Amino acid sequence: MGCWGITAFESDAGLDTISLIRKHLPEQGDVELRQMLAWLKADSWNAPPEVSEGVSHTSPMAVAELIVKFQEKDFSALDGIRGDKKFSSLSSFTASKESLQWVREYLSETLFYSRKCAKEQEKSGVLWGGWFQERDWKHWQAHMEKLIGRMDELLTREGETVALWTGSICQKVEPGKMAGKKEGEERENPHRSEEESMTFFERELKKMFGTGASFSEPRFVGNCCYGRLTDQIRVKINFQTGMVADHYDRLKVTLLNRNEGTIDSMVVKFGDVWGLKKTTNPNFRDGVNPHIWSDGKEIGWYVYQPEKEDYKVLSEAVKTYLQVFQEPEEAMQMGQKMC
Repeated sequence: MGCWGITAFESDAGLDTISLIRKHLPEQGDVELRQMLAWLKADSWNAPPEVSEGVSHTSPMAVAELIVKFQEKDFSALDGIRGDKKFSSLSSFTASKESLQWVREYLSETLFYSRKCAKEQEKSGVLWGGWFQERDWKHWQAHMEKLIGRMDELLTREGETVALWTGSICQKVEPGKMAGKKEGEERENPHRSEEESMTFFERELKKMFGTGASFSEPRFVGNCCYGRLTDQIRVKINFQTGMVADHYDRLKVTLLNRNEGTIDSMVVKFGDVWGLKKTTNPNFRDGVNPHIWSDGKEIGWYVYQPEKEDYKVLSEAVKTYLQVFQEPEEAMQMGQKMC
């Protein structure tokens, strides 16, 4: 088995996994994660190795990456072979919580044992878990943690079955007709909802300051939230990274005078407000310092997903700071609106 990158899709093991799954796909129809795992376990070549071996590229890892690609509607690496069955032609791809949990635990334990084996190998002079470069060893671990985080996110969804994919990417539509509708039928509204059209950062800022904020007229644009504190003072709140690139672990709150520019600013670190957060992830037994991780196309909370109360506590911390710059009358009016 060979590999040329940190992901399962950059390895013989990963490509063999996808090839086997494609072979079993129905021409057009439904498929379940449980079925995929059964196909792999029954195949001597693609059967998952023991997690205690700490193998870097495995069939369950490829399945996890496949799930992510379905979530992101990215079929470029899956449906490139002419004449083959197409993943995008499936009408649905679902997963039971039990199957998702199995994949999540397999990845987590593989990562645990891989790190354990790497420490043992160091005693005999083998560095970086057998990888040629230290950065590859670090990036592989980060990629595994990201996949585990994606499984965790799916496991938080309601119900015992999670819909990973429904329908095709698109349909070729004749001029004047809507896809999936017969002539004369009522057309569906083609416009997405406001929530669906927002970026990840915009949705998170809306959770924090969309309602009950200590400023009025909140607007969410890209990485920033803008609002009106007083007649002359505007608020700008944006996510920022710390010492590590692409790790957003804080908010910067800036006060701007309409005529004179920046008045004051403050940084609110998630760790300072929320502290270390406990998780079920065995790799973070002491808890995790909450932050958002951006990795190319993928972006999301790392390991720990804030709860409703967390957003409220953070909003209150920002409110306390902003009240210093509010006129008493305006602060009272905002308090009444919040009530």
